[in-house]
Order: sequence, then structure tokens, then C-alpha cells
Amino acid sequence: MKNSSEADILAVVESAKRAASNLMRTGRVWEYSLLSRIMKSPDPIGRMIEELQSRGNAVVGIPTKDPAPAVPAKTHWSLPVHLRRSCMRTSSEADILAVVESAKRAVSNLMRTGRVWEYSLLSRIMQSPDTIGRMIEELESRGNAVVGIPTEAPTAAVPAVPDVPVEAPAESSSESSGELYQCPDTTKQGTSLRERMASLGYYKKHSLDHDLLVSFAKFLQFDMSNENFKQEVENVARFLYFMDPQQASLLFVRQHEKSREYFLKLSEAGLSKQTVQNYIKSVKRFLKFHTGSTDLCFTDRVLHEDCKNYISFLDNIQMATSKQVSKETTRKRFDTFQEGVLSSTQVTAVLAAAKKDFLAVIGKLHAGECSPGHQLTLTELQLVLYYLEAIVILEHAQRPGVVEHMTVTEWISRRRDDTRPGFVVVAVKEHKTAATFVLTQEQEMWFDLYFSEVRPVMLGKKRKRVEDDDETDERFFISSTGKAIYNAYNDLERLHKKYQVPKVTSQMARRAYETATKELSDVQKTKVAGYLTHSTATAEKHYRMKEMGSAVDAFLILRNLRGDSE
Repeated sequence: MKNSSEADILAVVESAKRAASNLMRTGRVWEYSLLSRIMKSPDPIGRMIEELQSRGNAVVGIPTKDPAPAVPAKTHWSLPVHLRRSCMRTSSEADILAVVESAKRAVSNLMRTGRVWEYSLLSRIMQSPDTIGRMIEELESRGNAVVGIPTEAPTAAVPAVPDVPVEAPAESSSESSGELYQCPDTTKQGTSLRERMASLGYYKKHSLDHDLLVSFAKFLQFDMSNENFKQEVENVARFLYFMDPQQASLLFVRQHEKSREYFLKLSEAGLSKQTVQNYIKSVKRFLKFHTGSTDLCFTDRVLHEDCKNYISFLDNIQMATSKQVSKETTRKRFDTFQEGVLSSTQVTAVLAAAKKDFLAVIGKLHAGECSPGHQLTLTELQLVLYYLEAIVILEHAQRPGVVEHMTVTEWISRRRDDTRPGFVVVAVKEHKTAATFVLTQEQEMWFDLYFSEVRPVMLGKKRKRVEDDDETDERFFISSTGKAIYNAYNDLERLHKKYQVPKVTSQMARRAYETATKELSDVQKTKVAGYLTHSTATAEKHYRMKEMGSAVDAFLILRNLRGDSE
């Protein structure tokens, strides 16, 4: 409006103030029951767009031409008057003005980042397994408040768990149990670390679409080739939210004491010292990116210098906690020594417990009852996925990274042993130590049914997400959200929890097999060591070896140690 009169400009400013006031009064609070009705409507995206626009928001990127956002009605609400008459009537004028100024900043941030919604984002939310939970998370990240959430509703910000509750089929001897993997145990609510972190609000985070986080994510993904970059970006998003819930910025570098408080609170919540160190490393890398790979040093030299000083501050915290990490590691080793080593049977106990349900699902797929896999419940799809992951990690004693990095090409390129055609060898190369594991004919059939029947259903959830990278298509194991598995340990833990079997990790399984081989000959020990890929040199040699017989020999040794029948 550079050619407009001052009166016209002031009129627009006043109109914007009234719109902002109305938005803060009526547009930020969402009833859970309303969200539920929207998600259950025949056209949830259209209904959500209508509701957002009626609250003064704008939705951009809509494929078809939609009506312009509705202009909010005039409001006479005044925060200073309300504070003086009600909430802060006994407070000083300075305190009231401070609250008003804070509210103005919140209004500015909400008007700048909270009102405009990308159509593609709404589309992804509506296609997610838990539309209400995902919508609540997005609304809260934009400074909105959702009220009336039922106590049994899942916490919106808890990551790395399947989001959707589905109706469980009735139990019978011919099908899987149908219990939900993520159904909370009401007798133990609030006792797990994840639930405790969520209840304390430490999983709240700023939107990952913020410019600071988007540029950092691209740096990790493309420049650093970090495959788990999303986890690191989420760590930073949570930290930024704690430092300033209203707006993500770099100004936290001037709040050393509050930063120290955050890392201390993570420890008090129950996170290990090593995990807290990982949070510190994420924040540190975030700052190093913005100080060394952006124009910050030219646009704001003072802030750039503050960021560099903050990195030194983080260095000091890391040095102070490094001894605690070492003590923690030593204590874990001692606890492991005290607990003793598991037997080979104990390692695979969860496979035995889940086998009946698993075979029931495989029977459905093998008999052609599903077309293909679409009639399986989410619980049954997850069971197939988790069981096959457990086979690789527990029965074959491979690291979780083998599950996370195995590709479709590597599955298709599996090789059959010429002398013992009942076994196939799968080689996974893109891992810190390349790995090889052997499958029986029956296991090969299970994996192939997953590949041809279950995986396409999982992957179908991702097809409509145009912003996801194409690398997911190449990964063999796909999560129920349609993305590549980034933490197989979580899936393994869920399987143990579902069947109420003591948790067994990859390290515990590998240690059990290593200990069980102590009475074997040196030749057999060498074959098992090669199968477990103890070192990079051993791994590469094992991956490249032309004679697959050694891998099959090692597999048979492990099977004998477990006492499995031929």
C-alpha cells in the first residue's frame, strides 16, 4: 500500500488487529469432540478446511478452486481491560503490561505461522493412521489449545509408535489374537519412560516445517547423508519448544541457565546420560550448521558470535557429563554380569510365544484369503513385520541396523546354496558392518509373503505422501506408517511387551550365542564369529566370500545350540 494514504493504511492495521484479537479469542481453542466429528465425516479434509477458514485461517495449495477464507466478525474483546477487571486485578500495572506485551508477541507469531495451512499437510494428516492425534499435535505446535481430550486418548506427541487403534477381531484358534501392540495397559499407565516424558511435556515440539528446522534437516539428509536425520531434527524441535514455546528461534543461545535446566530435567525424567548427551550433540550440530553453513555471520554478527559462545558452553556440559556416561556404561556392564547370560532358548522365547498367531496370519495370506493383504487388520500386519524382524535380530543374532538397512535389491539377489538347496543366503551391505544371514525354505516363504502381500499395503500408506523421499521404496522392511524402519529395537520391544516375554536385545542375543560357542572347536567358533560379523574386516571378508557353505554351516551351528529340530 505504498501509494495509499496514511488513513487507509491505519484502517487496514486496525482491521488486522481486530482479526488477530478475534483469532486469539475464538480460533486457538479446539474441542476434542469437534475434531472427532471432523475426522469421522465423509470428507474430513473439506470439513477441516471449512472449520479453519471459519476461524480466520487460510489454507493454501488446494488443488481445485475453493472459496476465499471467511472474514472474521468484529470483536470488542480487550485483554488489558479483562486483566484489570478479572485475572490480574490485584497486580501492578507493570505486570499487566508485561502480560499484554507477551500476548502481542503470541498474536504476532500466531498470525505469522499459525494461520496458513498447506493443503498437502492437511492431506497427509487425514491419511495418517491416527488423524485426530496427528491433528492435535499440529495444532498444539502452532500455539493452539485442544480441550476436552478423553483420558483414554493417546498422547499426541509420543513418537515412534503406531498411531491408530483398530477394532480387534474376536479371538479364535484359527487367527491371530488381534490385541493392539500399542494399547496402553491401564494398570501401568504413567510408569514407562515414554509416558513419563509425555506427561511432563518433553515431547512437545515446534513444527518441523519451520525454516530453521527444514534447512537443518536438508543439511543432515543431503550433506551429511544422515539416514536417521528426522530423529535428530525432532530432538532439536523439542529443545526449541522448551526454550520458547511461542516461537522457534536462535535466541536460546542467550539463555544458558535455562538450557542447563532442560538437560537436567531430561535426566530427572529418567533418560540415560548417553541419551542426554545425544540431545546435546543434536543441538550442537544444529548450531554448527547455522553458524558455518548459512548467512548468519553476515546478517547478524552479534547473534553469530553468541551462537559460537553457546557451542563452547555445550562443550563444557559435555565434558562435565562424560564421566557420568562412563560410569553409567560401567554400571550397565556390571549389571549384565550380575544377571548372567541368557540361554539360546530364552533368546528366542518371544518367537515361540508369537508363533501360533503369526502362522495364523501367514495361513490367511498363503490361502489367498486376502487381496493382497488388504483384509488383514493393522495388528496382523504389524505382527508379520515384527516377527520377521525378530527372526533376523534374535534367531540370526544380527544387529538392528541389518533390519533397518536391508533393501529390496538385496532380498531379490538372495542366493541358494548349491549343495544344500533348502537354505538361502541374504547379504546386507549398506550397514556399518556388512552382514549375511541364512533362511530356511519355510522362513524364505514367510519373507516372500511379506514382500509380495504385506509390504505393498504398508507402502501404500506412503504413496500419497509426495514429500517423502524415494529411498523408502527401496527398503525391505516398511513400518505401518509407510516409511522405512528407523529403529528396529522399538519394534522388537513391542513384540516382547505384547506377548509378556522378558525383553531381549540384540546385544543380549549375540552375547548368548558367543558364550554358547565356548565349548566348540576353533573352526566352528570362527564360522560363528564370521556369521555375527564381529569386525568390519571380518564382515567384508564374509560378505565377499564365494563359498556360501560357511554361512550355512554357521547357521546350523546356531540352530543346534538352540536345540531346534532339523
